Amino acid sequence: MSAQRQGGMTLLEILVAMSLLAILSVMGYKAFGSLLIARERLMQTGEQWVDVARAFRRLESDLTGQQPQPTAADQQQGLTLGASSLTLMQDGKGQSLVLEAVSTRYPGGVERVSYHAGNGGLSWSAGDAGGGAAISYALLGAGMQVSWRVMLNDGSWQDAWPISDAAQGRVARALEMRVLMPGKQQAHRVWVLP
Repeated sequence: MSAQRQGGMTLLEILVAMSLLAILSVMGYKAFGSLLIARERLMQTGEQWVDVARAFRRLESDLTGQQPQPTAADQQQGLTLGASSLTLMQDGKGQSLVLEAVSTRYPGGVERVSYHAGNGGLSWSAGDAGGGAAISYALLGAGMQVSWRVMLNDGSWQDAWPISDAAQGRVARALEMRVLMPGKQQAHRVWVLP
Protein backbone atom coordinates (compact mmCIF):
# COMPACT_ATOMS: atom_id res chain seq x y z
CA MET A 1 0.00 0.00 0.00
CA SER A 2 1.21 3.38 -0.75
CA ALA A 3 1.02 6.00 1.93
CA GLN A 4 -1.11 8.92 0.96
CA ARG A 5 -0.18 12.26 2.33
CA GLN A 6 -3.05 13.95 4.08
CA GLY A 7 -3.65 17.69 3.58
CA GLY A 8 -3.64 20.01 6.53
CA MET A 9 -1.35 21.65 9.00
CA THR A 10 0.85 20.07 11.54
CA LEU A 11 0.73 20.97 15.22
CA LEU A 12 4.00 22.85 14.91
CA GLU A 13 2.65 25.01 12.06
CA ILE A 14 -0.46 25.87 14.10
CA LEU A 15 1.66 26.87 17.13
CA VAL A 16 3.88 29.11 15.00
CA ALA A 17 0.85 30.78 13.39
CA MET A 18 -0.81 31.35 16.79
CA SER A 19 2.41 32.84 18.22
CA LEU A 20 2.69 35.28 15.32
CA LEU A 21 -0.98 36.25 15.69
CA ALA A 22 -0.49 36.84 19.45
CA ILE A 23 2.60 39.04 18.86
CA LEU A 24 0.80 41.09 16.20
CA SER A 25 -2.26 41.47 18.44
CA VAL A 26 -0.18 42.79 21.37
CA MET A 27 1.63 45.26 19.10
CA GLY A 28 -1.68 46.45 17.68
CA TYR A 29 -3.19 46.85 21.16
CA LYS A 30 -0.22 48.95 22.35
CA ALA A 31 -0.38 51.13 19.25
CA PHE A 32 -4.13 51.64 19.70
CA GLY A 33 -3.64 52.50 23.40
CA SER A 34 -0.97 55.07 22.51
CA LEU A 35 -3.29 56.54 19.91
CA LEU A 36 -6.08 56.92 22.48
CA ILE A 37 -3.73 58.59 24.98
CA ALA A 38 -2.47 61.03 22.32
CA ARG A 39 -6.05 61.81 21.30
CA GLU A 40 -7.03 62.53 24.93
CA ARG A 41 -4.06 64.89 25.38
CA LEU A 42 -4.92 66.67 22.15
CA MET A 43 -8.54 67.09 23.26
CA GLN A 44 -7.46 68.51 26.65
CA THR A 45 -5.07 70.96 25.00
CA GLY A 46 -7.77 72.01 22.55
CA GLU A 47 -10.24 72.60 25.38
CA GLN A 48 -7.68 74.71 27.24
CA TRP A 49 -7.12 76.93 24.19
CA VAL A 50 -10.87 77.31 23.69
CA ASP A 51 -11.27 78.34 27.36
CA VAL A 52 -8.45 80.89 27.05
CA ALA A 53 -9.98 82.33 23.86
CA ARG A 54 -13.34 82.59 25.64
CA ALA A 55 -11.72 84.48 28.55
CA PHE A 56 -9.99 86.84 26.10
CA ARG A 57 -13.31 87.52 24.33
CA ARG A 58 -15.07 88.16 27.66
CA LEU A 59 -12.47 90.75 28.70
CA GLU A 60 -12.46 92.34 25.26
CA SER A 61 -16.24 92.67 25.43
CA ASP A 62 -16.03 94.33 28.84
CA LEU A 63 -13.26 96.68 27.69
CA THR A 64 -15.25 97.88 24.65
CA GLY A 65 -17.79 99.42 27.03
CA GLN A 66 -15.13 101.55 28.69
CA GLN A 67 -15.08 105.29 28.08
CA PRO A 68 -11.96 107.47 28.35
CA GLN A 69 -11.41 109.56 31.45
CA PRO A 70 -12.44 113.17 30.82
CA THR A 71 -9.80 115.78 30.13
CA ALA A 72 -9.68 119.09 32.02
CA ALA A 73 -11.49 120.77 29.08
CA ASP A 74 -14.24 118.12 29.20
CA GLN A 75 -14.71 118.63 32.93
CA GLN A 76 -15.06 122.39 32.46
CA GLN A 77 -17.79 121.75 29.89
CA GLY A 78 -19.51 119.18 32.12
CA LEU A 79 -18.80 116.24 29.80
CA THR A 80 -17.84 113.74 32.49
CA LEU A 81 -20.84 111.44 32.09
CA GLY A 82 -19.75 108.03 30.90
CA ALA A 83 -16.18 108.06 32.20
CA SER A 84 -14.98 104.59 33.19
CA SER A 85 -12.35 103.39 35.58
CA LEU A 86 -9.91 100.51 35.54
CA THR A 87 -8.32 99.25 38.75
CA LEU A 88 -5.64 96.58 38.88
CA MET A 89 -4.58 95.39 42.31
CA GLN A 90 -2.48 92.67 43.90
CA ASP A 91 -3.56 90.82 47.01
CA GLY A 92 -2.26 87.82 48.89
CA LYS A 93 -4.40 85.45 46.83
CA GLY A 94 -3.62 86.77 43.36
CA GLN A 95 -4.54 89.73 41.19
CA SER A 96 -7.86 91.51 40.62
CA LEU A 97 -8.99 93.64 37.71
CA VAL A 98 -12.03 95.85 38.28
CA LEU A 99 -13.81 97.82 35.55
CA GLU A 100 -16.52 100.35 36.38
CA ALA A 101 -18.68 102.10 33.81
CA VAL A 102 -21.97 103.96 33.61
CA SER A 103 -24.80 101.53 32.92
CA THR A 104 -28.57 101.70 32.75
CA ARG A 105 -28.85 98.03 33.79
CA TYR A 106 -28.51 98.82 37.48
CA PRO A 107 -30.39 101.20 39.76
CA GLY A 108 -27.14 102.80 40.96
CA GLY A 109 -26.25 103.69 37.37
CA VAL A 110 -22.76 102.17 37.55
CA GLU A 111 -21.81 98.61 36.64
CA ARG A 112 -18.81 96.92 38.25
CA VAL A 113 -17.15 94.03 36.40
CA SER A 114 -14.50 92.16 38.37
CA TYR A 115 -11.97 89.55 37.35
CA HIS A 116 -10.00 87.68 39.99
CA ALA A 117 -6.97 85.53 39.15
CA GLY A 118 -5.51 83.23 41.76
CA ASN A 119 -4.85 79.60 42.63
CA GLY A 120 -8.44 78.75 41.71
CA GLY A 121 -8.00 80.00 38.12
CA LEU A 122 -9.90 83.01 36.79
CA SER A 123 -13.36 84.13 37.89
CA TRP A 124 -15.60 86.90 36.51
CA SER A 125 -18.39 88.75 38.27
CA ALA A 126 -20.65 91.64 37.37
CA GLY A 127 -23.14 93.68 39.33
CA ASP A 128 -24.23 97.08 40.61
CA ALA A 129 -21.24 99.10 41.85
CA GLY A 130 -23.46 100.56 44.57
CA GLY A 131 -23.93 97.17 46.22
CA GLY A 132 -26.07 94.12 45.80
CA ALA A 133 -25.16 90.59 44.91
CA ALA A 134 -22.84 90.19 41.94
CA ILE A 135 -23.22 87.28 39.56
CA SER A 136 -20.00 85.25 39.50
CA TYR A 137 -18.70 82.67 36.99
CA ALA A 138 -15.50 80.65 36.65
CA LEU A 139 -13.77 81.43 33.33
CA LEU A 140 -10.59 79.34 33.66
CA GLY A 141 -9.81 76.31 35.81
CA ALA A 142 -7.33 75.92 38.64
CA GLY A 143 -4.45 74.85 36.38
CA MET A 144 -4.38 78.23 34.63
CA GLN A 145 -2.19 81.07 35.92
CA VAL A 146 -3.44 84.50 34.87
CA SER A 147 -1.77 87.89 35.29
CA TRP A 148 -2.39 91.41 34.03
CA ARG A 149 -0.33 94.54 33.66
CA VAL A 150 -1.01 98.00 32.26
CA MET A 151 1.20 100.05 29.97
CA LEU A 152 1.35 103.73 30.78
CA ASN A 153 1.71 106.63 28.38
CA ASP A 154 5.45 106.79 29.22
CA GLY A 155 5.94 103.19 27.98
CA SER A 156 6.42 101.59 31.40
CA TRP A 157 4.51 98.50 32.51
CA GLN A 158 2.81 98.35 35.92
CA ASP A 159 1.37 95.34 37.79
CA ALA A 160 -0.98 97.64 39.74
CA TRP A 161 -3.10 100.61 38.69
CA PRO A 162 -3.72 103.36 39.66
CA ILE A 163 -0.38 103.93 41.32
CA SER A 164 0.49 106.56 43.93
CA ASP A 165 -0.14 110.27 43.50
CA ALA A 166 3.48 110.73 42.46
CA ALA A 167 2.44 109.59 39.00
CA GLN A 168 0.76 112.81 37.93
CA GLY A 169 0.16 112.92 34.20
CA ARG A 170 0.62 109.18 33.75
CA VAL A 171 -2.29 107.47 32.04
CA ALA A 172 -2.99 103.79 31.35
CA ARG A 173 -2.87 103.21 27.58
CA ALA A 174 -2.95 99.41 27.22
CA LEU A 175 -3.85 96.30 29.19
CA GLU A 176 -2.03 92.99 28.78
CA MET A 177 -3.40 89.64 29.93
CA ARG A 178 -1.10 86.62 30.20
CA VAL A 179 -2.23 83.03 30.69
CA LEU A 180 0.17 80.21 31.59
CA MET A 181 -1.50 76.88 30.90
CA PRO A 182 -0.58 73.44 32.23
CA GLY A 183 2.26 72.11 30.13
CA LYS A 184 3.90 75.58 30.19
CA GLN A 185 2.04 76.80 27.12
CA GLN A 186 1.57 80.56 27.23
CA ALA A 187 -0.93 82.92 25.64
CA HIS A 188 -1.14 86.69 25.97
CA ARG A 189 -3.17 89.49 24.51
CA VAL A 190 -2.87 93.29 24.61
CA TRP A 191 -5.80 95.73 24.33
CA VAL A 192 -5.56 99.46 23.72
CA LEU A 193 -7.44 101.39 26.39
CA PRO A 194 -9.59 104.43 25.59
